[in-house]
Amino acid sequence: MQNRNGNYEKVLLGITAVIALGVAGYLVWSSQSFSERLVRRPGSSKNDPGQPPTALINQTLKLLTEKTTWISPVIKGKPVPLNKSVLLVKKGDQLYDLQLEDPQLRPPMTNSYLVSNDLPNILSPNVGDLDADSDGFSNLEEFNKKTNPRDDKSHPPFTDKLVLKRRITFDYVIKLNSSSPPFQVQRLTPEPKVSKFVSPGEEFGFDKGVVRFQVKAFTPKKVADPAVGEKDVSELVMLDKSSNKEFTLVRGSETNLAEYEAEFEFILGERPTRTVKKGDTFQIPGIGSTYRLLEIEETSAVIQPVDGGESITVTKP
Repeated sequence: MQNRNGNYEKVLLGITAVIALGVAGYLVWSSQSFSERLVRRPGSSKNDPGQPPTALINQTLKLLTEKTTWISPVIKGKPVPLNKSVLLVKKGDQLYDLQLEDPQLRPPMTNSYLVSNDLPNILSPNVGDLDADSDGFSNLEEFNKKTNPRDDKSHPPFTDKLVLKRRITFDYVIKLNSSSPPFQVQRLTPEPKVSKFVSPGEEFGFDKGVVRFQVKAFTPKKVADPAVGEKDVSELVMLDKSSNKEFTLVRGSETNLAEYEAEFEFILGERPTRTVKKGDTFQIPGIGSTYRLLEIEETSAVIQPVDGGESITVTKP
């Protein structure tokens, strides 16, 4: 009985030893595998772009450094510039290229005039009426006189702003009433009516202290008249000393020696007016030049600088 118990204990101890050796081996294997899993891996950043696309960069640099020959297209014989934009304007159904002269966007002003002078509001339909340099002359006026619309020192002559507002008439009507000396010469206008009896060579006037006329010569003359048979149309030649001009009075006919004044308006600034008699001088306000009034018609007047120069016709607007 004792032998059987001793054998059982030996077997139990052997099994226990085997189990202990197995557990020890597993622990050794487990510890080695865990250390391998603890090896540190290299880190990476989310902002890291990675390696540059070298091939794409080289291709782009090659394109940028290649020499390219550009050929400008030609429109109506004129090369179209490729280094700047082309101003195209559409008006209605018509397309206007302002690098070309035809068709004109704002006739009579040329397209090159609009572009080269860099006129503001170039697209405005009334660009010709505008004044780019504020000198008082419109863009169209400067175009017509070939002055610079962007320089207030370059402008048309100031006489272009002078207009004839009206002609003022002062009637002076006289009449020969007789054909035998002394000859009766009557003033009808202005009032009062006055008569003078004069002879050839005599000087006289109708107003007190004024000697305006001189009798030069008398010529008797008659013409056939169906109503009265003969009509007396004798002529008396006289000199108007105020103008140093001769005129002829015909018996029974009225002669108007009207005097005129011109009322000018300077349509620049405050638009002042000046009334000038024929032969008198005047100045354009603020300019300093002096002009003489040579002639006055119903719709125009002729002036001339007193220091010389060509005469200038001033008309009604």
